[in-house]
Amino acid sequence: MLGRTWLSRVFGSGENPLRWALPLYTLAGIAVRVHVFYIVFLVAKVLFTLPQGAAGVGHVAAILAPMFVLVLLHEYGHCIACRKVGGEASEIIMWPLGGLAMCQPPHDWRSNLITTIGGPAVNAILLVPLGVAVWLTTGEWRSAVFNPFDPAMAFLGVSSSSSVMTWAMIVLVGAHIGNAYLLAFNVLVPMYPMDGGRILHNLLWRSMGYHRATDVTALTGLVVAGVLGVVGIVTNQALLIAIAAFGGIICWQERRNARFSQSGGQDAVIAESQRLAAEEQRERADARKSREAEAKRQEEIDRILAKISEQGMQSLTKKERRTLDEASSKR
Repeated sequence: MLGRTWLSRVFGSGENPLRWALPLYTLAGIAVRVHVFYIVFLVAKVLFTLPQGAAGVGHVAAILAPMFVLVLLHEYGHCIACRKVGGEASEIIMWPLGGLAMCQPPHDWRSNLITTIGGPAVNAILLVPLGVAVWLTTGEWRSAVFNPFDPAMAFLGVSSSSSVMTWAMIVLVGAHIGNAYLLAFNVLVPMYPMDGGRILHNLLWRSMGYHRATDVTALTGLVVAGVLGVVGIVTNQALLIAIAAFGGIICWQERRNARFSQSGGQDAVIAESQRLAAEEQRERADARKSREAEAKRQEEIDRILAKISEQGMQSLTKKERRTLDEASSKR
């Protein structure tokens, strides 16, 4: 029984693979969960670096640990912004390609835009303190203001007589580089589910409506996914290929949903749902009226019986006799 309960908490009904996650902690009403594929990814990374010894494992930890924190803070930014505009945000799922913040802002372009910008805003705020910390620690301004096309140059200033200090400097420089890439990639790539795609959609939503904006953004995202996929293949970047594939699938789904909505399919579903809800409401109202009428009739019968007990049958009016006869016939 305990095993089933644990499995249901991790996999739920099992129908949505994106929600196969282990609970980590809950803070301010926001549950943070780690996807099972992310755990598999971490285990695979560690096993792959074991032949390199402790140095290899330490290097992987120096990259993955700060990125986990940065992505988590990014997702918290979405959640906080969503709540600020009156929406709901209750869950964050961490997985190999980033994080997913389960946000439900009010259905208008401005609230959705603020919710979307909330994530990159955290990374933008962190740029300056991380850059200053890197500069002060390494003594190299080139480590703080690095070339995005040659980030390895940022590590030239990493040197210390202490191995622990060296590792800490690698973590700091890696966090600064990762934060900058996270900000740029999320904002500059106009593809679902990246923030750039959401920002484009929200801006288009203002002028052309929600469904049309979704269709245009999804089509743009499919083109971008194709370009990223080609670049990933040419440069042999498996992560970029995975992001392109995932983004392409999400864009295809969003475009299909938009087409369905524009054809009136979703409107028909909504209309049917509203009809059923109205019918259920009428049935509840009728049942309530019936109960009230029955209670009133029973109250009248009790009054008549009390009158008979006090004054006898001859005291009843024709209406009271008729009410009593109807009640007796029903029994």
